[in-house]
Amino acid sequence: MTSSHPRRFALVGCGAISELYYAPALVEVSKIIPLEMVALYDPSPDRTASLLRIFPNAKSVSNIEDLIATSPDLAVVASPAKFHSSQAIDLLSVGVHVLCEKPMASSVSEAESMIIAARRANCVLAIGLFRRFFPALQTIKDIIDKGTLGPVRHFHFEEGGLFNWPAASASFFQKNNSQGGVLLDLGVHLLDLICWWLGEPKSMLYEDDMMGNLEANCRLILAYENGITGDIRMSRDTSCSNTYTIEFERGRIAWKVGESNQLKLYLNDLPFDFHSQLCKDNLPASNYNQSFVRQILNFVSASMGLESVLVPGEEGIRSLKLIQQCYTHRTLMAMPWLTDLEIQGCSKLCAGES
Repeated sequence: MTSSHPRRFALVGCGAISELYYAPALVEVSKIIPLEMVALYDPSPDRTASLLRIFPNAKSVSNIEDLIATSPDLAVVASPAKFHSSQAIDLLSVGVHVLCEKPMASSVSEAESMIIAARRANCVLAIGLFRRFFPALQTIKDIIDKGTLGPVRHFHFEEGGLFNWPAASASFFQKNNSQGGVLLDLGVHLLDLICWWLGEPKSMLYEDDMMGNLEANCRLILAYENGITGDIRMSRDTSCSNTYTIEFERGRIAWKVGESNQLKLYLNDLPFDFHSQLCKDNLPASNYNQSFVRQILNFVSASMGLESVLVPGEEGIRSLKLIQQCYTHRTLMAMPWLTDLEIQGCSKLCAGES
């Protein structure tokens, strides 16, 4: 990949995701193709100061207008989700290509507006569903698409545990800042993979423990036209196996959350399993960081017209639509420690009643 001049980047949102993943990945990508960080925007001066140590030549700005004035070619939008749509649209409307952190937006209608803005500006809108860049998860897609183990029969996914993300604010737990809890946070990754691997389900049942604020636990049961069934469990306060298991006609696959390039493969007619180390290119893939590098390389290349973006807005919105359906049809998860009166009140909240 070559460029006649450095690609000018801006970073919107300097919280934990930017400090831990986007900033280091941009530094690595700059060793492969010329990049220049021109602007950093965050309402917290402490947050921008932290990233200015990594990008000392960048300008710290206090609003999107000042950021646009630095003339970036590309921007990463990694602010809280409620700002994604407005910030992305402001950037796209002046011709800036955008890589937007997940979830894509707070609502499907906001996401649709982002897609329209990208089309009008003829700009790339990529969504930060970085797990699609894991060699392990790309291998699962290959196995499903090629029918290597026969058709999928059933899947069981568990993910979560005690919340330990080093968040720079309390927005993860505040309903006025986030439109959803664990389903919107973890579920956007999980449901994106399901749509990528299997398409959209025919039907689903959803339950969670939302009692007026944001859900910490949820369960989802899915069914497909071709007979595939699946169940999903996510939590922010209870230990889970953090394993995705997919059962096929001739075997099964088990993937451990966080292992970007490892899979366990079980064949029905063999008394042992395979534990495979996977890598699909010349980049190391031992952790999340290299998947962010791959994501940014794909984003930059797509902005130059050299390849297609792996997760465009049209793909990113699919999991958001499923999440919106879940919230619309939510039911209360069984909690036997509640009184009948408490259950009635919680059920009304689930149904959207006052």
